[in-house]
Amino acid sequence: MRIISSFIMLFISFGSIAQQTNFVDFLKGQVDVMVNAKDKEVTGEVTYTFTVLQSTDSLYIDAQNMQINNVTLDTKEIEVTYNDATITVHSDFKKDANHSIRIEYSATPKKALYFVKDDQGNDQIWTQGQGKYTSNWLPSFDDMNEKVTFDLTIAFQKGFEVIANGKLLKTEDINDTIQRWQYTMKNPMSSYLVAMVIGKYDKVIETSKKGTPLEMYYYPKDEDKFESTYKHSSMIFDFLEDEIGFAYPWQNYKQIPVKDFLYAGMENTGTTIFSDAFVVDDTAFVDRNYINVNAHELAHQWFGNLVTATEGTHHWLQEGFATYYALLAEKKIFGEDYFLYKLYESAEQLTALSKTDQATSLLDPKASSLTFYQRGAWAIHALHNLIGTTDFKIIIHNYLEKHKFSNATTDDFIAIAEEVSSRDLKAFKTLWLENVKFPSQEALDILTTSPFIQNYLSLAQERTQPLAGKWGALAKALDAPTNDYLGQEAMYQLEGKTSPEAIALYDKAFNTKNTFVRQAIANTLNTIPEGLKEQYESLLQDASYATIEPALYHLWNNFPENRTAYLDSTKEVIGFNDKNVRILWLVLALSSKAYETEKHQQFFNELSGYTAPKYHFSIRENAFTYLESLQAFSDPSLTNLVDGATHHNWRFRNFCREILDNLLKTEKYKKKYVVLKNNLPKKQQEFLQKKLTP
Repeated sequence: MRIISSFIMLFISFGSIAQQTNFVDFLKGQVDVMVNAKDKEVTGEVTYTFTVLQSTDSLYIDAQNMQINNVTLDTKEIEVTYNDATITVHSDFKKDANHSIRIEYSATPKKALYFVKDDQGNDQIWTQGQGKYTSNWLPSFDDMNEKVTFDLTIAFQKGFEVIANGKLLKTEDINDTIQRWQYTMKNPMSSYLVAMVIGKYDKVIETSKKGTPLEMYYYPKDEDKFESTYKHSSMIFDFLEDEIGFAYPWQNYKQIPVKDFLYAGMENTGTTIFSDAFVVDDTAFVDRNYINVNAHELAHQWFGNLVTATEGTHHWLQEGFATYYALLAEKKIFGEDYFLYKLYESAEQLTALSKTDQATSLLDPKASSLTFYQRGAWAIHALHNLIGTTDFKIIIHNYLEKHKFSNATTDDFIAIAEEVSSRDLKAFKTLWLENVKFPSQEALDILTTSPFIQNYLSLAQERTQPLAGKWGALAKALDAPTNDYLGQEAMYQLEGKTSPEAIALYDKAFNTKNTFVRQAIANTLNTIPEGLKEQYESLLQDASYATIEPALYHLWNNFPENRTAYLDSTKEVIGFNDKNVRILWLVLALSSKAYETEKHQQFFNELSGYTAPKYHFSIRENAFTYLESLQAFSDPSLTNLVDGATHHNWRFRNFCREILDNLLKTEKYKKKYVVLKNNLPKKQQEFLQKKLTP
């Protein structure tokens, strides 16, 4: 193989590159790689077979910052150009000819393939292709219009699970320490959906109503959380397959939690990766369950994976549909009021967005996530409402059938909708898809056919009224059986007032025993009247970590004489995966001078210790937040803050950088960092040095 200088790339037309799918159809990709956790490296080869659609003198494959060791075309070394982004193959490719190209390479990816340690200290490796490009670890295709059937063979050390797209054909030993896992797929997909996860896992396999294997992975330590994490999973799968009306298109369906994931979840083909923050116990399920993410990523297996948008303009065809069908699944589980309230909530958010400079149409490729997801879902709901369920289901089936394993545009979808419904949908398209302003009145008209929404809006209209004028309406909202949303609205309208009339309503609210009403009390009643003290204390026993956290703080703050009792009663409560209750408890214990003073250093060490990289970034965020408020950073936590400021998760990274910037405004911490800098890893040293340099 000979690699030509990259400047020759300047002579290749951008137009021909952008339109490669018109000239060449890549059919199958045979991937055979070894992953090295120690060096954060992947090495191996990929062989693509392809058909030439139109004669051309070159083709390209995306490959970001790799070492390209050898390239052969039909077993012969071939002249290529590589510019650290694209491998361009030069040859006389004739129409209708079939070829294969084999690329040997190695890569140490800076994104798209992530090497982390789980909270037990084990290696964990996972991919994220959408928005990051699989071409960072595998020579592939950034253009999502190029669909390939991938077979993946992955080698890694024994004792780990290696999970990838497709059906596992076999595992075999390479030697005493390395094992090879071989997966195969039947149908093509876009490269951004290629996925693998390597880690320490157990799994449970269930079977859908129509026979699809459902593989649900979990950490061995979380066996007791399996049921609450994957609650309703089989039902969601069966429901969506029936509701969508098109058979699940892949060989099996896997779900794998990973640490410090970039998003809530990612719908890789047949292989959803999701944040292990959704691995929950029964109590956490009430407030932070996996149901929505579970259903959303599963819906993508049809909308996004089976049929993929041609470009960002049509991204709503993926996110809008996944959001809508996830809501339908939640409606099945949580009821119609939940479904309608979520639509109302998103309509309010979209209406507010319409009044800002960030407002865009649904067909703007730079639209916000709120627009693609929630406005997209609203557009689909509006269409469903307009044409009726029978025609809507036929439209969905025909759309998926016509464009399966291919790509589609908004016009493709609208054309099918018009054909099936025998309607001219130009006005619909203008109103819901093309207008910048969200059609708030039309959304409201759809919602207010529901008695529940009518009742909710009637109650919401009382917000500006004095308590004396709306007391009866608030009291009625708390009547049994108490509706979650009407009851919460009543509590939020009280706004923490403590007049006798308000206390009477709080007394009634406590007696509803409604989890969400009581949660609203905990969040809004900051000043606790003596007459409600005993009832308020009962909030500490609620099966909701979102209730316990604010209730503990407000009780501790209102009744200093009872702090020991409150701390004693909650000392074993951890809370969500971000340890929200435990970390607050540590801060309150440290702030209670008379409480177990001999253990204060132990409490501080625990609080500071939660900033360490071994913990999920959400735990670290909580710990950093409280340490900043206390201005009580230890040297280890300062070091951990720099680690966070160079983390792969951009939200956490930006959070840490903001705190770090604030600390460096003070001479005290600037001097500390000058001393600590030399003990940091090279990457962190370089980052910190830039911060310290004026």
